[in-house]
Amino acid sequence: MSSLEVKLPGETPSVNLTLRMIMSGKEVGPIIGKGGETINSIREESGAKIYISDGSCPERIITVTGTTDAIFKAYTLIAKKMEDMDGSRTRDRSDDRKDGLTLRLVLPASQCGSLMVRRKQDQGDQRGDWSI
Repeated sequence: MSSLEVKLPGETPSVNLTLRMIMSGKEVGPIIGKGGETINSIREESGAKIYISDGSCPERIITVTGTTDAIFKAYTLIAKKMEDMDGSRTRDRSDDRKDGLTLRLVLPASQCGSLMVRRKQDQGDQRGDWSI
């Protein structure tokens, strides 16, 4: 094996995945942009395939498909756009804001277990307390 073929620590394999996120129509508008300009830019820059469900309901599903790196880049760009939108709504936005940004992912029930971590549970309590 040549030195060019050696896998570096932390190098991610090229695997195609699909992640879905649910957003309100008000949040999706600026991400789409005028004439689809913003979402097309995100598609081009990230290399991910991005589909947004039609606007006939109050909440919309954003489907992002691609390699792990492309999905990461797409969600990073979407989150930056959401932060920009939020910042423009509050004039005196401080840098030490603690509420952060919330992304609501849509997951099949069969995959939830692999993402959940059981917190400390009391003796005899089988339910436990779960978090993601």
